[in-house]
Amino acid sequence: MVVDLWAQGIKVPSLSSRQIAAEADAVLAEYAKRFGPITKPPIEIEDVTTSVLPLTFGFSDLQGQLGGRVHGAIWFSRQQVLIDNALNPDRFPDLLGRYHFTLAHELGHWQLHRFLFLDEDGHAVLFGDGETPDVICRKDHARPMIERQADEFAGCLLMPEWLLRPAWRELTGGDDPICDRQLRELVPPIEPMRFLIDADGIEVEPDPIRLMREVFCESLAGQFAVSEEAMRIQLECLGLFVTERTPRPAP
Repeated sequence: MVVDLWAQGIKVPSLSSRQIAAEADAVLAEYAKRFGPITKPPIEIEDVTTSVLPLTFGFSDLQGQLGGRVHGAIWFSRQQVLIDNALNPDRFPDLLGRYHFTLAHELGHWQLHRFLFLDEDGHAVLFGDGETPDVICRKDHARPMIERQADEFAGCLLMPEWLLRPAWRELTGGDDPICDRQLRELVPPIEPMRFLIDADGIEVEPDPIRLMREVFCESLAGQFAVSEEAMRIQLECLGLFVTERTPRPAP
């Protein structure tokens, strides 16, 4: 099955969550084969980029060059990934987790989508000037499928289930998911705030449950060197955070 989507008119195949996780696990398995078993977080994403995949990466003023809220870009034929300077962790240490996720996201494009842009010999199948990236990754509320797939790959690469579940077990004392009601008991009271500031400096109204989940995720996010938001989303995907449901009345 293929789905029409924004990306130079290319049709991107649908992939199940299991398929995407398998692709991420294959990359990590190759890393483990070369350097030894991965027994604890964080995933050394920079080493994975250059030692397992044939990619180079660096930083550039992508927002100035490409316009808009660009976080990363990839050139398949050049085997190159660039991350916007605004996410450089040497300059902005607090954004280390967002940088890791953005780099892993670009690796997702390489692993899942390069065959859409390159032939078997590694030559571009689309006409281009060679200077424009094949995929430009922007911070946008409208997320086409190619971006959602790369996001999911990044989550699986940085927070693989086989590492995250043991960490969850150590944190919570079991394998059971946590619901919103339990969160209210586990998370210290959060000072009320009218707005939060997102990664692009835009004020947004906080969702209380989302905020509680991200506060709870802080220690796990630190272990895996990702943002609290990325950890929250991955835990939700694995069913470890569940929405509180109102009990049905007895018949």
